[in-house]
Amino acid sequence: MTHRSGYEQAAHLYDLFDRKPNVEFFARYTLAAGEILDVGAGTGRIAIPLAERGVRVHCVEPSPAMRGEFERKLAQRPKLREQITLVAGDARSFDLRRPLQYKGKSDCRTVGGGTFPTAFLSGTFDHFLDDEERLASLRNVARHLDPGGALVFDVFLGLMRDAPLSPAGSVQVGDREYRRFVGTQVLADQTQQTHLVFEVYQSGQLLERIEEHSLVGIVSREHLHRLLTQAGLELKQEFGDYDFSPFREGDALLIVEAEKGRLRG
Repeated sequence: MTHRSGYEQAAHLYDLFDRKPNVEFFARYTLAAGEILDVGAGTGRIAIPLAERGVRVHCVEPSPAMRGEFERKLAQRPKLREQITLVAGDARSFDLRRPLQYKGKSDCRTVGGGTFPTAFLSGTFDHFLDDEERLASLRNVARHLDPGGALVFDVFLGLMRDAPLSPAGSVQVGDREYRRFVGTQVLADQTQQTHLVFEVYQSGQLLERIEEHSLVGIVSREHLHRLLTQAGLELKQEFGDYDFSPFREGDALLIVEAEKGRLRG
C-alpha cells in the first residue's frame, strides 16, 4: 500500500470515527497464534488491544502521520513496546524476513528474520489501486506467512458510486464536537476518490476545518478470487460482517480468510 494522503492532516482524529467492531474478530485469529503481522496498522487501533492480551504484533504502516499517532499511544503504554514492533513500509515492498535494526523512541532492537502464522490487512486492501499493486502486495504478504499460514483482510464491495459531500458522523469529547463529512466520486480508471472534511467545534464555535482527499481501488469479488490464486493463496472462508456471519451476495463488506499453500515458498 503506497501512502496517498487521506489522513495526513487528520490522523489525530482517525480513531474518533473508525468505530468498526472488528477488534474481537481479529482477536479470534491471534490469541491461538501468539504472534501476528499487521500490514497497514494505522494508529494501532487493532494492534494495541491485541498486544494488551499478550500477542506479539509486528506492524507495518506507510503513513508518517498514522505512525506518529501509533507512537504517541505507545508512549502512554511503555510496557507494550516489548509486544509491538512498528516499522515504516508499504505492503508491496516491506521485508521482515531479514533481521533489521528497529529504533523506537526508547529502545533499539533487532526484529524480523522469520515468517508469521497469521497476517492482517484491515482497512488496507481498498487502498491498492490496480492489479499490479494488489498482486504484488498479496505475494509479498504471502512470503511472510508460514506454510499453511492465514491471511485475513476486509474489502468494501459497496463502493462504485458517486455521493455528494454529506455528514458522516459527529463525536462529542468534553466541550468539543468533532464532525466528519464524506463525499465520493468514481473515476474512469476503476478508482474512487474520497473527499473528507473534518470540523472541530468548541461551545458552538468552529475551531478547525481539515480537508483531505484519498483514492481507493474498486475490485469485484470474483476478480479478488483470481488474484488470491495467482498469489499462491487458497480461499478458505468468506464473511459478510465482523460477527463471522457468512457472506451473502449483495453484502457491501467482504472479509476473506485465505491460506498459504504448505508447499510454497
